[in-house]
Amino acid sequence: MRASSQQKDDEFLELVNNIDKIRHANIVEFIGYCAEYGQRLLIYEYCSNGSLQDVLHSDDEYKRNLSWNARIRMALGAARALE
Repeated sequence: MRASSQQKDDEFLELVNNIDKIRHANIVEFIGYCAEYGQRLLIYEYCSNGSLQDVLHSDDEYKRNLSWNARIRMALGAARALE
């Protein structure tokens, strides 16, 4: 059981290291992580205007004004940043 827990911890730390390498103007800054008491948390920069999820899936006027081409550009930009 302990080996499985250690493997999960190692995988989480590898994920943290990979996320920490991502730098792009359209990706929020990774601040750090917490791994205590069996909980694993990733901490990111605060987005005062909401997240991309909020913009794409809300029912407000901003979403209605967002064209399909603008959405595709946003998705491509995020994909390039992750690449």
